[in-house]
Amino acid sequence: MSETVRFVLSAVLLGLGVITMLVAVLGVFRFKFVLNRMHCASVIDTLGMLLIMAGLVVASGSLAYIPKLALILLLLWISSPLASHLVSRMEITTDESAGEYMKKKEVE
Repeated sequence: MSETVRFVLSAVLLGLGVITMLVAVLGVFRFKFVLNRMHCASVIDTLGMLLIMAGLVVASGSLAYIPKLALILLLLWISSPLASHLVSRMEITTDESAGEYMKKKEVE
């Protein structure tokens, strides 16, 4: 693959990854309830990290870096949902007003 194509492809992937992470940050500041904030951050960060790691794989140009970056991505994909789950469990068990946000509205 030529250097120019590889550079452009890696720049596009890295740019898309950074943009998705910025969208997650905006979502975190937009919502008021902590579970909504966590959902926004934990869903989008997996896509953002995938795009960033794909950009790094393309930019490296060497096959030796692919297993290392794939392992980092796998560890991030495992640890992010676990951390979000633990924080949400802690929020539900410690916040008495959490039930107000989670009530289902009756449909007539």
